[in-house]
Amino acid sequence: MSRRGGGFPALARNAHRLADVRIVDSRSLVRADFDAALALQQGLDRRRDSDLPVTPAAELQGVFDDDATDYCRHQRVVAFDGERAVAIGHVELAIDPANAALAVVEITPASDETSAAVLRELLGRARRDGRTSVIAMGDHNPAAHDFWTGLGAELRYTEQESSLDVAAVDGEVMDGWVAAAPADLDLIHWRHRCPDEWIHAVVATANAMNDAPTDDLDMADTTVDAAMVKAEIEARAARGLEFWGLLAVTADGDAAGSTEVFVNRHRPAASWQWSTVVLPAHRGRRIGRWLKAAMWQRLRADEPDVTGLQTGNAASNAHMLAINNAMGFKPTHLTACWQANLDVLESRLG
Repeated sequence: MSRRGGGFPALARNAHRLADVRIVDSRSLVRADFDAALALQQGLDRRRDSDLPVTPAAELQGVFDDDATDYCRHQRVVAFDGERAVAIGHVELAIDPANAALAVVEITPASDETSAAVLRELLGRARRDGRTSVIAMGDHNPAAHDFWTGLGAELRYTEQESSLDVAAVDGEVMDGWVAAAPADLDLIHWRHRCPDEWIHAVVATANAMNDAPTDDLDMADTTVDAAMVKAEIEARAARGLEFWGLLAVTADGDAAGSTEVFVNRHRPAASWQWSTVVLPAHRGRRIGRWLKAAMWQRLRADEPDVTGLQTGNAASNAHMLAINNAMGFKPTHLTACWQANLDVLESRLG
């Protein structure tokens, strides 16, 4: 099956009508349709956080072309009412066998009959790929909650999204966090491509992220290897997201913890603080604070255009939220995941 085309009939790949809504695969957009999709995305950006620059055309094109990040295959569609784009739909299909029955869908905005038409399309693609369970993700607002629960999905997970003004961080506090670092650990900095000698440590910390809370979601852990991690780094780079990594390692070169940032080359002010993790044997030593402070120092010294960082943490992850709050991250909005069997969603759609 072709990943780029998704292996679906030509009808599904190109424009057709569902419930009086024109649905177009994101890889089949003509210029006028892409411009309309960009206008929709930028409007969503402004409503979510007016302080951030909006998504530029090159970044959205990278998103639409993406079929390999997060260890998933991706397919996206855009819904149109006449010439106006009214919704963007996304289905991701995990490549790990442990989650072979799971599809994750996202529709922005999710609230009405247009959303239902997009969902029919996404569920059809998931079913043809053999998926039977669906996690719907998106902003946690009343309209989205009513939409998903009205279709029989249950709220299973909430996440706090937060934003950091990099220049407003107290440098003396960060210096103190770094000064309190464990004496028996060293820091390894890497950028874009992780050196082969440290890929084993990055793999160890990536798999340790399986300890992060997923609340009541019915999903399996994803176990990665070196080839998968390298492919993920390259896939992110193709979207204009440059990995920055910090590893805390023992004298033997074993991983104790890590933090990662995606520097967004399209709009550095909308870069992402990604995963921060400490391996079980080293927890309770304030390594997470050290890693985040050291990464902040590095960004300030080497990437002055990265004026803002976005991040997300499970609302139940009190420990990491406390670190972020102490650093200066400010809550912006909640996202959520609702889950249901695919059969249930299809039956409610009618």
